[in-house]
Amino acid sequence: MKTDFEMALEIKEAYNQMLDECYPEVKIGYSTFTASDILANCDPIMYEQGLLDYQDSMMEGASDDFPLYLEYDEG
Repeated sequence: MKTDFEMALEIKEAYNQMLDECYPEVKIGYSTFTASDILANCDPIMYEQGLLDYQDSMMEGASDDFPLYLEYDEG
């Protein structure tokens, strides 16, 4: 069984991957930045809100046939 920390990390990684697939990298001089890095560092409040919305949308899409790893029994 995964810990809460492991589950939160997986959700955050999936969210970052989704952002990076939806938006192109930004190159400034010799540096390249991903969309997830830009949003997390320039607007951390919007990044966290988007992460919460992403997590909620994943939970809404869960079913008995395809349960999310967020659904677990602590018993």
